[in-house]
Amino acid sequence: MAKIDQYFLNFTDKLGYIDLKKESSYDLLNKTPLALYTEDLSENVINGEFENKINLDIILDGLIMNLAIDKDFKYKDAYIKIIENYIKNIGAYATQKALKNLENKTEKSLLLLRGAYIINPFDKYNAYNYARILWPKAYEDTEYKDEFIKESLRILQDIISQDEDFPLSYYELGNIYANLGEYIKARSYYENALQRTKDIEAQNEIRDKIKMIFDNAEIEEGLYYIGKGNFDRAIQILTRLLSKTKRADAYYYLGVAYQNVGQYENSILAFENSLEKGGEFRELYNDYSISLYAIEKPIDAIEIINQGLKKYPEDPRMIYNRLQINLSLNNINKAKEDIENLESYDDLSDELSTNLQIIKEQYKIN
Repeated sequence: MAKIDQYFLNFTDKLGYIDLKKESSYDLLNKTPLALYTEDLSENVINGEFENKINLDIILDGLIMNLAIDKDFKYKDAYIKIIENYIKNIGAYATQKALKNLENKTEKSLLLLRGAYIINPFDKYNAYNYARILWPKAYEDTEYKDEFIKESLRILQDIISQDEDFPLSYYELGNIYANLGEYIKARSYYENALQRTKDIEAQNEIRDKIKMIFDNAEIEEGLYYIGKGNFDRAIQILTRLLSKTKRADAYYYLGVAYQNVGQYENSILAFENSLEKGGEFRELYNDYSISLYAIEKPIDAIEIINQGLKKYPEDPRMIYNRLQINLSLNNINKAKEDIENLESYDDLSDELSTNLQIIKEQYKIN
């Protein structure tokens, strides 16, 4: 059983069952125990007269939600037959009710949409709304977080495979990926939604979404090219972004790109700008010091490391880099202090531990 189905089985206690009297006016309902959503039951049963004044919608809602909770329920076929007998368009019925109840009865709305999706997964608008309401639950229930996201992505992508011009699926995929921090994908889906949307107000809303994530998408794209070793392309993207907005992280990644092509002066300028814009991450100090050392400014490099260590005390990589610079300056005593400091760490990496032993042997440090 899929984990997403296990999640919905947890709602079993939300259901109750009744058998209608044979003289009931609904002949098709007399042959099968009927599921009722207990919240609806408690709201509509008055003075014990429920069975004489039955509300058909309550029964139909209960059957739909039962299938949402247990998609392999033993009366599934009978329930679908009943539902299809009384409801011409299950997707439209469920969607209308779900959206009407969404603000105050989110659980019921989700179950109605899922039930209708199980009965007819090809109703695009219902499927879209099911996915739209499902994925935000990832931030409410961490146990099933991945399942909520995966299921929503699958449904929305299935809709596109059926109809590549259905804009709402692209839009919601953009929302999901934006929340996941995958801004390049989010931007692509928003742009696809925009191309397929005719309503002016909706177009403006999509443009606002693109604007909100555009800078992050540019940085993500720059990082992608840094990871691929295409530093010139990364420099182009990040420089273009920084011509519009000044961000500490963009300056930092620009510095990394310049450093990797040996343009150390440019990287130093970028790292300085990152610090001025409030860059507060330890890698900034490390990489800044490396570029300073590369242009033969070891004292300045040590000063930057010391600044970093004031904010990130006992950072092993910064201490190790300072150690290496002190060795190059023949400051053996200071290097020895850093070695002793690093050796006191319980969680020092094997790489650094090995390097320390090599240094001690090479420089005869006891």
